[in-house]
Amino acid sequence: MRAVKSRDTTPEIILRKALWARGYRYRLHDKTLLGKPDLVLKSRKAVVFIDGDFWHGRQWKKRGFDSLEDQMGRVRNSSYWIKKIKRNMERDKTNRSALRKQGWKVICVWESDLKKNPVRVINKVVLLLG
Repeated sequence: MRAVKSRDTTPEIILRKALWARGYRYRLHDKTLLGKPDLVLKSRKAVVFIDGDFWHGRQWKKRGFDSLEDQMGRVRNSSYWIKKIKRNMERDKTNRSALRKQGWKVICVWESDLKKNPVRVINKVVLLLG
C-alpha cells in the first residue's frame, strides 16, 4: 500500500488543470488547515477535497455491497481495514465540520465521479466556488 499516492493523483490533476484553465488560483495541501485540503482557494475562502472511493468509504456502495463490512468480509485483515476506513470517514466529517464553522466553503469530490464525468463535476465545482 506504500505505492498508493495521497497527492498528485490523476483525479486531483484533472480538477486542478480544469480550474487553473478557468482562472482559479489555489494552493495545494495547506498544512495549516484541518485535513490538509487538496485545493485551497483563500480568495474565495473555499477548500476542495478529492476523495478516493476506497480510502474514504464509498467503494462498497459502488460495488453493490450492503455495507463496508460486507465488502471487507473476505479480506484477510478485514477488521483492520474496516477500522481504518471508518476512522477516515469520521475524521473527514469532523475536519469538514470544523472548517465550515471557521467560515470555509467545503467542496467534496469523489474520484469515481470525476473519472466518470469530469465535465459535470468540474462545472459543479465552478458553480459552488461562485
